Amino acid sequence: MQKRKVMIATLAALTVSISTTFGVMALSAELPIKEDTQAIVQTATTEKVQETVAEAAPAIERIVGLSLGETKISGNEGEKVTLKVDANTNKKIKFTSSDKKVATVSSKGVVSFKSKGKAKISAKVEGEEAVCNVNVKEFIGNNISDGTMSKIAAEIGRQTDYAYSESTIMCSAYSFAYAYYQVTGTAITPGSVWTYGGCNWAGGSYLHCSSAEDMLATIKAQLDKNRACVGLLSTGSAYTHYVTFYGYTGSGTTLSDYKVLDPWDGNLTTGSGYSYSGDGYDVVTIG
Repeated sequence: MQKRKVMIATLAALTVSISTTFGVMALSAELPIKEDTQAIVQTATTEKVQETVAEAAPAIERIVGLSLGETKISGNEGEKVTLKVDANTNKKIKFTSSDKKVATVSSKGVVSFKSKGKAKISAKVEGEEAVCNVNVKEFIGNNISDGTMSKIAAEIGRQTDYAYSESTIMCSAYSFAYAYYQVTGTAITPGSVWTYGGCNWAGGSYLHCSSAEDMLATIKAQLDKNRACVGLLSTGSAYTHYVTFYGYTGSGTTLSDYKVLDPWDGNLTTGSGYSYSGDGYDVVTIG
């Protein structure tokens, strides 16, 4: 019988240590010991190192050109602008204002113009910063001038000019006449729209608002269209008193922001001396 040579591959456990940028790694592999052992060990080791490096390497985020859509913005007191941010990151962007009295900024980049002046809005993330210069201008309501309203009051007259002990033409008629003149350019006699105890609001719309906020928003909307209007308020001596609103400053969200022509004496004043009427939040618009 002819003898046959049988080659048996012997398995041995090899431990390979290798230095990498992540430290010394100990790699183990069950490898057959034969002529190409060295090549096999090298191949297995390279693949293992590549897998380990891929697992250990942290995800690197790059910020590419952090910028704001505008580097310079301007507007009137009470306005808002949302800044557009361009940044390749999912990290939170921090917004700050150099002067919060002039302008504030929300966490979403909404800039609110507070008062006349200049400020800088900064956006920062991952060590990068972008800046927008802000210029806030004074906003005097709808720009109906004090001079214009004084002339209207002189033309129409005032409630006390015709007051007498038994009765008087109501404040509603005078305040409406002021607003009507400003909007239409036509002077009407308060007595022509006066009825005992009230006013027929000829050419006007009487609106019942649900709240003080709604009332001011309605008045502000009219003034922004350069249209004076009438509002129901209260004074220390009159529980129900109509006045003409002809302008505002600031955001127009509080009564003290508004400029008022009082029909009682024809004087120009502000809403700070009044309060809301217990009879409701009513506004009269012209046309």
